Amino acid sequence: MSRLEWVTEGPQLDKGFIDRLERWRVSVKDARMVVIDVLQRVKPPGNRTQNAYESDYAIWAPLQQWATTHGVAVLGLHHTRKGAADDPLEALSGSNGLSACADTTIVLDQDQNGRTLYVRGRDVEEKETAVIFTAGCWSQLGNAADVRRSNERSVIIAAIADHSEPMSPIEIADATGKPRANVRQLVRKMAKSEELYKIGKKYWTEPVYPDHTDYTGHKEGSE
Repeated sequence: MSRLEWVTEGPQLDKGFIDRLERWRVSVKDARMVVIDVLQRVKPPGNRTQNAYESDYAIWAPLQQWATTHGVAVLGLHHTRKGAADDPLEALSGSNGLSACADTTIVLDQDQNGRTLYVRGRDVEEKETAVIFTAGCWSQLGNAADVRRSNERSVIIAAIADHSEPMSPIEIADATGKPRANVRQLVRKMAKSEELYKIGKKYWTEPVYPDHTDYTGHKEGSE
């Protein structure tokens, strides 16, 4: 912490920001990282003669070049848009010019399935990890798709248990608010792994159903 320096005011990128960074870099021993909170604080107005992508790329390119040239990591905090996006990078506020210029982009997001940390970059493997914040610390839960799938299965099992009798895929979908096609596919997989058991067109959480019929269709204890 003794090497950490705080600066609460600074010029915009087109008004001496990089010159200020360079003076700092040569004044300290082994400059390693700059954190900008938030990028909008140093972003100048866009160029009206360019489209949004071109303008954003031109704005951030000099900062990326300075970082690469001098081997100093620049971490810029940025906001996301409201509403869902098909591509995590589409969630970033502004155009794609920012993410195209950055060497690596990390998106912290939250939806009904929990929080995820998505990373994509030139020198890193694309990955989405489920995370949780508790007791003042961030922890990884695992691959987001696996965790999400596990959560979906838990929701389905809980819905059937609460119903107290076998349910069809349509009934499960209506009870959980999930797409019917997704539920139909998932319960088939759950039956194969014996997380659920099927009799006829319905699913139950135990090999023996409430009427004591097992998943083969025979009464428990019968010959």
